[in-house]
Amino acid sequence: MKELYTNEIMSFAAHIPHIGLIEGAQGSGSAHSRLCGSRINVWLNMEEGVVTEFSQEVKACLVGQASASMLSHNIIGCSRQEIAQTRETVRLMLEEEGTAPVGKWQAYELLIPVRNYKSRISTVLIAFDAVLDAMDMALENKEASNV
Repeated sequence: MKELYTNEIMSFAAHIPHIGLIEGAQGSGSAHSRLCGSRINVWLNMEEGVVTEFSQEVKACLVGQASASMLSHNIIGCSRQEIAQTRETVRLMLEEEGTAPVGKWQAYELLIPVRNYKSRISTVLIAFDAVLDAMDMALENKEASNV
């Protein structure tokens, strides 16, 4: 497991942006990993299909914290499609030895060693799952208010 405790991964885990709660958020979501007990709760607001405001509460192992940090560094301005595509790229990277994400998401390549710890893969993905749930709620709320 030493390969999971690199300075870069520990730095992401130690510096998680957007901690807290958005009162009256358009969307909220949560996800947890049954294998390790990690849990992430998120709140967000969206405008014109992209995230404009984001916050989270992270109670996770080092890998889960690092993943939540990586995601939250880049989420403002993202559409649901971008988050879903990035989640799938990360999943493929970890489960099927696919390529790491590129561009603003390339930090996820630091988590390639998680491939060797199958029980930790779900922990990497829960941040994405919580965000996708929150985005779905925000988009549904937007549609309901337009009716």
